[in-house]
Parts: sequence; structure tokens; C-alpha cells
Amino acid sequence: MIADVRLEQAAPADLPAIVECVRRFRLDDEDLAAEQFVVARERGRLVAFGRIKPYGRVYELGSVGVLEAERGRGLGGLIVRELARRFPTREVYLTTDLPAYFARFGFCRIDDPPPEIAAKIAGVCAHLRSGVVAMLLEKPD
Repeated sequence: MIADVRLEQAAPADLPAIVECVRRFRLDDEDLAAEQFVVARERGRLVAFGRIKPYGRVYELGSVGVLEAERGRGLGGLIVRELARRFPTREVYLTTDLPAYFARFGFCRIDDPPPEIAAKIAGVCAHLRSGVVAMLLEKPD
């Protein structure tokens, strides 16, 4: 039940579990730092996570993951909405090979992302997944 799930800032002690999941799920494992992550906990156990990562002069919402046994409960959506709420800029960028999933939260595919995001797709993303696109959510003022 989602009512039992708490969203909170990741603690340094969470980082080993996050790193293990990020690598297992083939997410962006570049420059992982606990202070970038928000985690979802259920009865004290980490069940989902995601981060806001500085990328040059822009920020990216990324590395969203849900433990396999917990998928299909809406935990990824909780993380995405919380990260978007905390995002330091009005423009929320992300890179993904699951554009339909993120479109549910208002993200739109963009063909001309900032240079930092385009470079990430050509570099980091190309080694992890195929079909990665850039997406943008513009938060209201």
C-alpha cells in the first residue's frame, strides 16, 4: 500500500544499495552521490529512488529505479513527481528509453536539447541503452 511509503532525502548509508540497483538496472551511474537522491521507504526498507543531477549548466531528473518486487504499485510515479517538485529550475530535463512512461507525468520529447543533455545521450546513454531520447517538463511559475 502506498500510504505506508515515505519519501525522503537519501542518506549516505543508502548509497551502496542505490549503486547496486543503478548498475543492475543499467541506469546512469556517473557521479553518484547520496545528496542527489530521493528515496522511497516502506517500513524502513528502500523500495525506490531517483535523483536530480547537475549536468553542466542544466539539471537532469534521472536514475529512477524501483525494486523489481515492488514494481507496478506507483512508486516510480511518486519518485518522479517528488523530484519534479524539488527541481531547482523550471525546466525539468531527462533522458530515457521509456518516453511513454514519462509522458504520463507531462514530459514531452524534445529534438533539440541543451548541449549538455545531447552530449549525455551521445556518451553515457549510448553505452547503457538504445533508443534514448531527451524529454522536458516545464513547471508552472
